Amino acid sequence: MEQPISRITRLTLTATAAAFLAITAAACTSTTSNAPAPHRTTRSTTPPPHATAAPAISHQAALATVEHYMQVKNQADAAISPALADTVEDGPLYAMSQGGYKRDSGIPAKDRTPYQPWLYDAAGTHLYIPKFPPGAKRWWAAAVAVTSKDQLLVVFAEQSDQSWQMVLASDLDGAPLPPVELDADGYATAVAADGSQPAVDAGRIRAAVVDNFAAGGVYTGTKYLTPTAASQRQISVHTKDIHHLGAKGTTAFAAADNPWTDAYALKTTGGGALVLFAHAHTQTDTVYRGWQIISGPSTRAWLGTTPRQAITATFTCADAALIPSANAKAQLLSYSCEITAADGPPAGRTTSV
Repeated sequence: MEQPISRITRLTLTATAAAFLAITAAACTSTTSNAPAPHRTTRSTTPPPHATAAPAISHQAALATVEHYMQVKNQADAAISPALADTVEDGPLYAMSQGGYKRDSGIPAKDRTPYQPWLYDAAGTHLYIPKFPPGAKRWWAAAVAVTSKDQLLVVFAEQSDQSWQMVLASDLDGAPLPPVELDADGYATAVAADGSQPAVDAGRIRAAVVDNFAAGGVYTGTKYLTPTAASQRQISVHTKDIHHLGAKGTTAFAAADNPWTDAYALKTTGGGALVLFAHAHTQTDTVYRGWQIISGPSTRAWLGTTPRQAITATFTCADAALIPSANAKAQLLSYSCEITAADGPPAGRTTSV
């Protein structure tokens, strides 16, 4: 199973089932839940045509927003405070933070990794600020550096009170920064990602990413995505985990109900686009008669220690993809996932897995 991200919105890219479940004879471990994080309504991210456009935010104000987010999120993470995180996050990122906080609450304090504050390197921040006409939903993106080699692609979206909150964060995991095109004043160009331009269809890319998990990419995954390190990691999660129960049971991945349908796209050099979006998928482990599942640290906050016949974990994930040119397949640059729900029916008298 895909390891969840840490509370500083950084992806752990290792595939492992150990933290997810502990299978025992007469009882096996698995994860179950199709319930996604709470939905927050959002407006269309596609700007209306034929209107005077202005930058979503100034460069100076954007840097100050990144700094404010870093300070508040560190406080929220240290205190494990969803309420405080809610003041600077929204959408899928906030759902992921809630999931991380709940996951940690199921781990005894003595067994938790001590919290370490983190900093964004202001000098290493790259701002991608589009211009929007009046009335359009405003947003902007940035590549922020935690270390010289550790960078995140993040998106801030304007809220109803005109504040800015981070809604997506995906770890580049060492991949180079995408070639976002900037004008003479340093501003980016937003591109519609709703499929109105066939080359930039976030829904199609989202389906391909889910297919990587659900079917190893044999359908839309290979049809719409060029192989990259990130997409191959997703496929390897499927390939390794569908067999991890062996003769004791089965594992299946599937698309989950995803309330986070907004997508954000920026024009890149060469006529392509950088597309940032979220997806949700489930992993269900089911054991055969005579076995039961005892949840591991990743799902214990939802499931406790009650033996289960099956467990379904719901993952909310942030993804970043590059479309090099109008006629090219998308390249998945990065993805970050967190468990946001888990459930499963209790088991009868069996052997734990």
